[in-house]
Amino acid sequence: MLRSAEAFIRECRDRDYAESTIETHTSSLEVFSEWIETQEVSVTECRASEIEEFIQWVKRRKSIPYGNIRSDVFWSLKKYFAYLVEEEEIHQNPCDHVDIVDCIILDDASRYLQRTRATKAEGTIQNRELGLIQFTEWVENQTEESLEDFTPLRLEDYAIHLKQKGYGDTTVKDKFAAVSMLYQFLHDKANVIDENPAEEVNLNQADIVDYRNPTKKSDKLAEDIPYVTREQKEAMKEHCPGPKTRNELLIELMWQTGLRREEAADIALDNLDRENREIQIRGKNDKNRIVFYQPTLDTLLQIWLDGGYRQCYNWAEKSDHLFVSERSGRLNPHQINQVIVKAAKNADIQSKMYTDGNGQNRYKITAHSLRHGFAVQSLKNGMDIKTLADIMGHESLDTTKQYLRLITDDLRERYRKYGPEGTV
Repeated sequence: MLRSAEAFIRECRDRDYAESTIETHTSSLEVFSEWIETQEVSVTECRASEIEEFIQWVKRRKSIPYGNIRSDVFWSLKKYFAYLVEEEEIHQNPCDHVDIVDCIILDDASRYLQRTRATKAEGTIQNRELGLIQFTEWVENQTEESLEDFTPLRLEDYAIHLKQKGYGDTTVKDKFAAVSMLYQFLHDKANVIDENPAEEVNLNQADIVDYRNPTKKSDKLAEDIPYVTREQKEAMKEHCPGPKTRNELLIELMWQTGLRREEAADIALDNLDRENREIQIRGKNDKNRIVFYQPTLDTLLQIWLDGGYRQCYNWAEKSDHLFVSERSGRLNPHQINQVIVKAAKNADIQSKMYTDGNGQNRYKITAHSLRHGFAVQSLKNGMDIKTLADIMGHESLDTTKQYLRLITDDLRERYRKYGPEGTV
């Protein structure tokens, strides 16, 4: 490895970075060192164009999933060059001028993504980016020369490819939606293709997904919706992984508001109304709503925002998001889920449900379990279904009513106490 890269890794260890982070940096920079040795430029002479060439080289020569090129290799490279800037070995970070997603995906997909970025919420953009990265990786391993060459049957093959990777029906449907919208854009807006093959693809009719059973299930899945109780929430806060202040705030905020993890990641500082304890949320399908929190959240918010904890992150000054991370100015929804899963493990309240097709363990308590916990506790406290549906951003009351069966015992006890012949 390059000497400067070795110094960067030592610096990471001195700063007590997580071992997984150090391993990612080490393996990524070993790949970069291999490439730079074949070039006529030195590390300090690298510009954005060299970084883009390196990414293309990795795509051609290394068996690294395209998504990991973005999330691991490029991220490590960006942190490495930031270190060189701090050490005054270079004047600017060449990675700052590279759009890594555009560098990976197909040119036609890049044109579509530019429009998406201008009109959609951050969570939607992230999902579309990942979907297009995965589609690009599949396309570049096929024999077709252009997107126009793919028939409806071949696009069904891509959906089958996703199923074989272990994704559930809802995930396959969402990922394929990015492909469908790409083709719609190329046909209707860009006039790049004469016919839209995606229009003729119906994953349900093709028996690839079942819209009536949209989530991947296992025989080991519990029958009831897994939700976090108040006591479990407190235990998770007490045992949450670091950074402790941020993650305690994250757990408490999600418990009190019922936010989806994508919505929590998208919270901007100007979405917060701390005086009225309200948060403006841009939710699923780009629908706006307001959620509320209790005074008990004030202290954690004050420590995080006013006590200097958030400002400790390099990304904080450039970011307008509430939750920042070591990697970026916006905490990734996947990271949020990892925090929740690990907090439940540490609190000894976690259990494994099943192992998916990718060999990944799926756990009972996730970020969505906090959302379920919010719903159940709100109903127990007497909130009506319509209000709960509005706060949670449900389009149908039927979605909200599923929580009623989880509080049957509470309803039975209230009837016995407050009914016509009750004890009151």
